[in-house]
Amino acid sequence: MTLLERVEHLRAVAGYLDDARAGHGRLVYVSGEAGIGKTSFVTASATAARSAARVAVGGCDGSATPVPLGPLRDMLPLLPADLWPDGADRQDVFTRLVDVLRTPPRQEPYLLVVEDAHWADEATLDLLRHLARRIHGCRALVLVTYRPEDATAGGALRMLLGDTASASGTRRIDLPPLSPRAVATLMAERSGDHSHAGAVDAARLHDVTGGNSFFVTEVLSGDSVGVPPTVRDAVLARVARLDESSRRALEVVALAGSRAETDLLEGLLSDGLSVLDEPLDRGLLVMTGHEVMFRHELGRLAVAGEVPAGRRIHIHRRLLAALESRGADPARLAHHADVAGDSRSVLAHAPEAAARAARLGAHREAVDQYRRALHHAAALPVDEVAPARRAELLWSLGYELYLTDHIEDAIESVEAARRIWDGAGDATRVGDAWRCLSRLSWFAGRKDDAEAQAAIAIDVLEGSASFELALAYSNRAQLRMLATDLAGTREWAHRTLDLADRLDDGAGRTEVRVHALNNLGTIEMAAGDFVSGSVMLTDSLQQARASDLHEHAARAYCNLASSAVLQRRHEDARRYFREGIEYCSDRDLDSWTLYLEGWQAQLDLDSGHLAAARDQAESLLRHPDIASVGEVEPLVALAHVRGRVGDAGADELLDRAWSLAWGMQELQRVAPVVAVRCEFAWLAGDLGEATRVAAEAWPLAESADCPWNRGSVARWLVGPGADGAGGAQGGAPGSVGPVGPVETLVRSAVAGPLAPPFAAEVAGAWREAATIWRSLGCPFDEGLALARSGDRDSLTEAVAIFERIGAHAAAARARADLRARGWTAPRAPRPATRKHPSGLTPRETEVLELLEQGHTDAGIAECLVISRRTAEHHVASVLTKLGVESRRELLKMGGATA
Repeated sequence: MTLLERVEHLRAVAGYLDDARAGHGRLVYVSGEAGIGKTSFVTASATAARSAARVAVGGCDGSATPVPLGPLRDMLPLLPADLWPDGADRQDVFTRLVDVLRTPPRQEPYLLVVEDAHWADEATLDLLRHLARRIHGCRALVLVTYRPEDATAGGALRMLLGDTASASGTRRIDLPPLSPRAVATLMAERSGDHSHAGAVDAARLHDVTGGNSFFVTEVLSGDSVGVPPTVRDAVLARVARLDESSRRALEVVALAGSRAETDLLEGLLSDGLSVLDEPLDRGLLVMTGHEVMFRHELGRLAVAGEVPAGRRIHIHRRLLAALESRGADPARLAHHADVAGDSRSVLAHAPEAAARAARLGAHREAVDQYRRALHHAAALPVDEVAPARRAELLWSLGYELYLTDHIEDAIESVEAARRIWDGAGDATRVGDAWRCLSRLSWFAGRKDDAEAQAAIAIDVLEGSASFELALAYSNRAQLRMLATDLAGTREWAHRTLDLADRLDDGAGRTEVRVHALNNLGTIEMAAGDFVSGSVMLTDSLQQARASDLHEHAARAYCNLASSAVLQRRHEDARRYFREGIEYCSDRDLDSWTLYLEGWQAQLDLDSGHLAAARDQAESLLRHPDIASVGEVEPLVALAHVRGRVGDAGADELLDRAWSLAWGMQELQRVAPVVAVRCEFAWLAGDLGEATRVAAEAWPLAESADCPWNRGSVARWLVGPGADGAGGAQGGAPGSVGPVGPVETLVRSAVAGPLAPPFAAEVAGAWREAATIWRSLGCPFDEGLALARSGDRDSLTEAVAIFERIGAHAAAARARADLRARGWTAPRAPRPATRKHPSGLTPRETEVLELLEQGHTDAGIAECLVISRRTAEHHVASVLTKLGVESRRELLKMGGATA
């Protein structure tokens, strides 16, 4: 069948292959609805490239719980033999693949095709994410087909498309439906006479099929006149014309999966492989190498769905036996055992499949396999599945649910395991389960439960001098660290380290030390001892990485990055974000990746990049799996942005953030929400409300060992023109309810440790505070200190700062304060100027963002797909309009506009 209306798309692929040959690789998403002709298109592209590239094709399997990295497994015979050595972990395989694509033999580029990514397992999606970030430096073209209707909002594929959309090497080709003219051409080709392509019939066929090439060709492949209403009808009508033996053979092929090996089929088909000849001739099946598959997956699903229940079970049992004798992948065996109702075989294969999936980072597949195993365990007699085995399955499921951010389900699973161990009198496992439940409760935002469960874990394990007790001690230290309790963290961390010294050498001892040093280093940094704290936390990170303790390394990155953001060490924060996000995303540690990205939004906010902060926060809040503890930062960042620029929709964000933060009762969560509530009150001109909110939260802040979070609350206990001795001016007079007089709170704030800029604000040294904020690269805070000073020149300066970063509502507040004092306020900019405060064009705004990210002229040209000379002209124009002479000066001023 002719490939119609795809010339320009094929030409684009040829161009991308030329780029790859020159060392500028591309990953191209080929999008189109089911049956639009994606397979035909990539097959034509691969055929055209075979003389100039090394071609390898792999497909994702929608028939079962997918085999992790199934497409890569399909490609292995055509890739270097040492790409996937025995025992290699997923990250090693990914790295080896990129190395192969960077330096192919004889500089001949690779063309890799990954079909049906909408069915991709989690590990394959991570491989594509890994490739997308590195493909621009490879000699390879990767074509990835998917159905947009199956890339649902919030789904894993949709997240991949969003995460990689801005990668410099990614492109997209959308295959449109056939036009009525193309449908008429196909009809004429089928009839063999163009003159018989009736316009009415062609129009009707196009209307019914929507120009979907699969629908059209399936209908035209049939002998009957007319258009069947669905593809299923078309497929089944063609199947019905086969002889009995071929129809039975089709059922076996359909139930075997997306691909069926010929030697497997030969042993299952009583009449041998010859019964496949007719389906092959009629185009229902195709053969590639030693595998048979349906020409289209929709056809396979249509046939599989029509197999009677009894015969379906019988075929799956035969497939299971044949595949077991071949030593097939356990995930494939578990699928056939499941459908066949063979519970004993499911228990033999599903846990192994789950463990393999987990090792490869395919944690969602691991969840599915453990759930499958537990379902079948419940179907067997009690004496066939020992309680201890059931508990281990529940425990493993709970951990995988935790990693995939299904916290409530994880709690249910771990609690079920704990009850079994409790009934068996296994105190060690019971205590460890309580420790795990404590961690899960904290993730769920239930701090009181976490504290109580942590205490129970220690009570149960006390006296054992075991690895489990050491982890229980360290869990208690972690809770104290999260509560910003320096003394408590020190006490429990040192207990942990003392016990660790008495444990045998090994991975367990290293894990305990890594966990404890993480807790201790984080609290020391937060409390002000940066040197010793950073030494311990960095040591924890290095040991975790060296020992492949992925979760603990992720924690270290999170604590290093968030501490740097909190203390306004912006360069350190950017470095930890670069390293940490890459580390976590490469290893499928989604909870920690999302947490880091939430803090990245806060960094953008502090740096005055409001648009970047908004985009990052909105993206995170659309994520379906974000945990409660990771939701606070993006909620706060987005609320700040909307308040500062004057957009609607901030109140609901703030309500959600306050509900989460106050329920956790940790200053690191409460202080940022208090800060934005107070800022909102200031923007509204209600200084009394700002003081009241700060005073309400001060008892929690006062007891915490963190000068930065304490300061973010204390700054709002004083009003415009206040000094430390005089108390709040312009706020609510006298008392603030049960907390006490404002003056008493101010004296308390001055007496306690506060970070330098906040200490200056509380002391009434507004200009000094603004200078410190400017040196830290925090323009909004600089403007806020100036605006709250009550000084005419400072207020006027604040207006300019706020307008420069796009904080128009804050600028309006400062203007109103000037007018309220009888002073002239600077005129607000016109809307057109406000959109681009420095007069930048939309393209120049894009160039500015890339400059701030550190891109060279060549890098900007690559990202924006423009020539290097054009990029140089844009850069020169941006620097001129911003009034700076060099990139270094631009970066030092922290950018110019959001």
